[in-house]
Amino acid sequence: MTYDVLIKGGTIVDGTGAKGFTGDVAIQGGRIVEIGDIGGAAKRYINADGLVVAPGVIDVHTHYDAQLCWDGVLEASASHGTTTVVQGNCGIGVAPCRPKDRDISMHDLVVLEGMSFDSMKAGINWEFETFPQYLDFVRRRGLGINVAAFVPLGPLRRWELGDEANKRAATPEETTRIAANLREAMQAGAFGFSSTMTKRQTGYQGKPLPTQLADASELKTYAGVLKELGRGVMQANVIESLARPTDEELAKIDLLIDASGGRTVTFSGAFYRADDPEAIEKMLQKCAPLRAKGAVPQSTIMPVTIEVDFRNVMPLADVDAFKETLNRPLEEQKRIYADPAWRARAKAGLLEGRKMFGTTWMNCIVLRHTSEKLRPLLFKTITEIAKERNADPFNTMIDIALEDNLEIKLLGEMVNNDHKKLGQHIKDPRILVGLHDGGAHVDTFFQAGFPTYMLGHWVRDEKTIELEHAVKRMTSEPADYLGFTDRGRVAVGKRADLMIFDPTTVGSAQPADTVLHDLPAGGIHLYSRPHGMSYVMVDGQVLMEAGKHTGAMPGQIVTGS
Repeated sequence: MTYDVLIKGGTIVDGTGAKGFTGDVAIQGGRIVEIGDIGGAAKRYINADGLVVAPGVIDVHTHYDAQLCWDGVLEASASHGTTTVVQGNCGIGVAPCRPKDRDISMHDLVVLEGMSFDSMKAGINWEFETFPQYLDFVRRRGLGINVAAFVPLGPLRRWELGDEANKRAATPEETTRIAANLREAMQAGAFGFSSTMTKRQTGYQGKPLPTQLADASELKTYAGVLKELGRGVMQANVIESLARPTDEELAKIDLLIDASGGRTVTFSGAFYRADDPEAIEKMLQKCAPLRAKGAVPQSTIMPVTIEVDFRNVMPLADVDAFKETLNRPLEEQKRIYADPAWRARAKAGLLEGRKMFGTTWMNCIVLRHTSEKLRPLLFKTITEIAKERNADPFNTMIDIALEDNLEIKLLGEMVNNDHKKLGQHIKDPRILVGLHDGGAHVDTFFQAGFPTYMLGHWVRDEKTIELEHAVKRMTSEPADYLGFTDRGRVAVGKRADLMIFDPTTVGSAQPADTVLHDLPAGGIHLYSRPHGMSYVMVDGQVLMEAGKHTGAMPGQIVTGS
């Protein structure tokens, strides 16, 4: 036999957690067909001596829905070893979408996911309206890596309810029609559906997201579509105060599991909180019955730092007063921020106890500014500046924003900011590695490079987790949770989605080390360049070689099982 590709002499880390071993991997027709000491001819040989051959990474939480309209390669993820992404999380996206709803759908993405309206406006040509049409469009454009696409519930509800979508629950008749659209999307190749139910996440001009108005009857009906089809996964944001779930919030996950006939539900919120160090362990214990039924919380392998932009205050948008500033003209925003009554309401709301940024905002540093008068404040915290000015920290934060015409950018840590605790969580089998938000918040942070960061920082430099375990966490574990039975392992019969890397040099910077200006309309995004990632293969083809795209487009829409 002449193989398509023969990878020779690498250390095979197969994704199961088993100890690595030296061997060859033969690929034919996009599948692994032989592993061991292999002779014979091949159309291409890859010398993997000194390199690790491992399954490609499965990234379970991305927001590439819009970006796929102009970028099928998804190099930001692919270059770091990711071969399959799950997109459409959090109940928002670009499809389905009627022409009259395009701007508001994009504005929802601006507010919740920090995307550039101008980039989306320039980059999405809207050759689709329904979700099946969107999938067809993405297939025609071509994919570099594989994509599993959630149908976001927000656009589904807006398709049927229009402007009423973020005002009320659907009637039984409307719910039936929404479920029919979901069924059609699933039959066309969708992976499942996603929803956001927390009030801290908000949409255009601070209005509720359409998903937040779906009642229990709706959710049961939509989950029932997955039961009927015997396929699919759900993703839900239900925890208002991160790592502090209430019984009522967890009941929503239980409802989805039961109504879907036991389908998997992934949900956000397994984060370490400095203000409540035991919160995550208490959460995991509280969620144990749900995990036994098929629900798993997600977390990141990195500290979550975020940039605060006073033109779009996403990190503070769980405070009602800050919602009033969203998607407003500059002069109107400045009038709001200057109002003493608004400041009093905003400060009280921020300090009331269950807010995402409620305990760390005063430790934010000044990251960027435009006014030269503010240069002495660079890298100082809000607390330090307030002390220098003998002023209230909250008023100080708003004052310096106004002094810079709302151009100032602050940087602060939200969660996962204890290195020792985070090192424990990345090994915890009760937590799914995810939530790195590829495609979202691209001018604020970059965490889609988590595979190389895991392999370089946590495995080699910190020696917190063994190589074989780290690979398992990013490959076979998400594959098993999500029903990707054909990938996630280096094994005969599995898809040849692989990463081949140098364990002595693999890694990437965190925070990001590069600013790129290559989004539509000149939009910027942060990026960390990968080191030591020699090859990334999708469907048996080399997609990335030494960090560069080869021109191959072997990716597919994948549906799981």
